[in-house]
Amino acid sequence: MDWTTLEQEESQVYAPGTPVQLKSDGSQVYYVEEYDPMMVPPIWLENHPKPCYPEELRIVSNLFCILPQKTLQVA
Repeated sequence: MDWTTLEQEESQVYAPGTPVQLKSDGSQVYYVEEYDPMMVPPIWLENHPKPCYPEELRIVSNLFCILPQKTLQVA
């Protein structure tokens, strides 16, 4: 597999709007703002100060599983 193919695949996986979490801190969901193969690291996230490498991120496939649970007390 050549670098061009790898970059194309990564750009599809990390397309703008893709929800991700940082592996180092999975408490917040970020959204990919831009994937730029000319940048190192190549992935910019919305509301995050610095770019990331793909190995630093976990793609969130089911946003419902990370919604906070709210317990209701029934009288």
